[in-house]
Amino acid sequence: MQQPKVRGIIDKVFRQMFENTCQVLEEIDSKKFTEQTWIHDKNGIWTSGENSEDTIYVDRALSNGNVFEKVGVNYVAIKGKLPPGMTLQKSGALATLEADQITGDKSISYFATGSSFVIHPYNPMIPTAHVNYRYFQIGDDSQPSYWWFGGGADLTPAYLFEEDAVHFHQVHKGVCDQYDPSYYPRFKKCCDEYFYIPHRHESRGIGGIFFDDLNDGNTQELLSFVTDCTKAFVPAYIPIVERRKDMTFTKENKYWQRLVHGRYVEFILSSDRGLRFGLASGMVNPQSVFNCMPSTANWEYDDQPAPGSQEAMLREVLKNPREWL
Repeated sequence: MQQPKVRGIIDKVFRQMFENTCQVLEEIDSKKFTEQTWIHDKNGIWTSGENSEDTIYVDRALSNGNVFEKVGVNYVAIKGKLPPGMTLQKSGALATLEADQITGDKSISYFATGSSFVIHPYNPMIPTAHVNYRYFQIGDDSQPSYWWFGGGADLTPAYLFEEDAVHFHQVHKGVCDQYDPSYYPRFKKCCDEYFYIPHRHESRGIGGIFFDDLNDGNTQELLSFVTDCTKAFVPAYIPIVERRKDMTFTKENKYWQRLVHGRYVEFILSSDRGLRFGLASGMVNPQSVFNCMPSTANWEYDDQPAPGSQEAMLREVLKNPREWL
């Protein structure tokens, strides 16, 4: 496979997304993020410390804000070696069989970079949002054996406003359509299928776009596409925050939001393949996982909403994903 002229560009793109989106969230909330950097110690355990040439790993957190109850943010640019015999598909990396054939039974070099946000607003009328984009390559820097882009953005509302869903999807469709009219329907379907909780028989949220193992076509076009995706999240999500942040809500609305948060936790712990791969490979610090969890969550036995209620309407959409456009 032709070597992509990507590393050294895409890590800067993701760092720019990280900084710009944090700045926008701070401006809305009027509260600042805290920051923690991490390195591997001699035993391969994550420990707090200054980043090195091989490892840039930054977590940021905003808790108990004026608009956001909790925001977990992460930026990574890291190179190292995969554990010998790691099977990428089975461990959750979503890579193809071709990538697994390259890794085999030996330890092999990799480079990975990406940025992710999980945003849990205080007002239950604002949806939780997730955005993550990443680049991964296997093999030596001078001639990677295999590489791909992955990521996407999606919404998890507690209360469904159709105009918000349409807006979020429309912004992402606009980016996709600039490059390939097949992208949006393809990536929207992938999003619905990936962010699904099997034991609940329902989606985690109302979708967005999601792709992985994206490496077919012109490398520079793919780089431009992913760059534009990183820029699309703020205009897709922030107008929704502005529209809903001052709406009134009840204690009952807040409790329902905590039930939705419970579903979010269930997905991360039981169904998120990317998390399994990150922990198995040592690329993900468990503290980053906890950082993206909601600060409050509830579970209730057989939590059936009242027929005809807003909560029941949302639950129906989660069980039967809709086409928003």
